[in-house]
Amino acid sequence: MVKLLVKVTISAILIILILYKIDVHKLLNMMLKIGVVEFFGLSAIYILAQFISSIRWSMVISSLDENVSAIYLFKLYLMGMFANLFLPSTIGGDTIKGYILSKSIGIRKAISSIFLERYNGLLVLLFLSLISSLLCFKLFGLKIVGLIVAINLLTVILIYVLKFIKHEKVRKFYLDIATFHKSKNFYTVTVFSFLVQTINIVMYLLVGLKLGFHISPAFYFAFIPIITLISFLPISFNGIGVREFSFVYFFKIAGLNSTQAVSLSIAVFFVVVSTSLLGGVFYINNERVIEEAKGFRKRV
Repeated sequence: MVKLLVKVTISAILIILILYKIDVHKLLNMMLKIGVVEFFGLSAIYILAQFISSIRWSMVISSLDENVSAIYLFKLYLMGMFANLFLPSTIGGDTIKGYILSKSIGIRKAISSIFLERYNGLLVLLFLSLISSLLCFKLFGLKIVGLIVAINLLTVILIYVLKFIKHEKVRKFYLDIATFHKSKNFYTVTVFSFLVQTINIVMYLLVGLKLGFHISPAFYFAFIPIITLISFLPISFNGIGVREFSFVYFFKIAGLNSTQAVSLSIAVFFVVVSTSLLGGVFYINNERVIEEAKGFRKRV
C-alpha cells in the first residue's frame, strides 16, 4: 500500500509540473485535430499489433513444448491491458495473464513465456533505437547516440550476468532464455517482434503527422523505444508522468516544444486506454476464460 501511494504521489507531482510547463489551451486544441475516424483507425492499428503479439506469444509457448491458441492468448492480452488501467504497473497485467495461463500450461512455463516474450520485444525495441541513432548520427549528436548505445550495452550485460546468479528461479529463467534462443521459433518470433514494435512506433508517427509535426521519422524510431523502456520503470503509477516528461526531454531534441511533446504522448495514451477497455468484456467473464484455459490442458 505504501509503495502504491508513493507511485501515485510521484505521478501526481510530475503531472503538476508538466501542467506548469505546457499551454493547456493549446494542448486541447491540438488534441481536437484527431477526429473520430482517425481515432478509430489508430485503435484498429493498435489492436492489430496486440493480435500479432498474441501470435508471437503462442510461438514462444510452443518453444516451451506447449500449445495454446493465439486467439485465446489474444483474449488474455486484452485482459492484461484492461488490468493495467487500474494496477500500478504493466507487471500487474502480466500477473493476470500468467495466473490464467498457468491453468493450462503450469505456473513456471506461463511465467517463462511472458518473460521471454517481453525479453524478445525489449531487445528488438532497443535494436531499433540503436540502428536509427547510428544511421542518423548527425541528426542526434554524440550525447544522445552515446546514451542509446550505453542503454543497449547495459541491457545485454545484465542479461549475460543472469548466467552467473545462483538463485534457482533466476537460473531457470536463464535456461529458458538459452532454450528459446536455440528453438526453431526464435527467428520467427523476432521477426514478429520487429513487426509489432514498428507498428507501435508508426502509430506515434501518424499521430505526429496529424498534429502537424514535420520531423524526421528517425526521431520516433530512436526515442519511442527508450521512452517505452523508461515508462516500464516501477517508480510511478503506470508510467504516468514519467512517460510525459520523457517525451518532453527527448522530443525537444527533435524541435518540439513541451506542449507538442505532451500532446503526442497523451493522444496515443488515449488510444491505448480506449482499446484496453475492450478487455473488460473478457475480464468480467474471467471464470469462463479460466475454464477455457483448463480445457486447453485437457485437450493437450
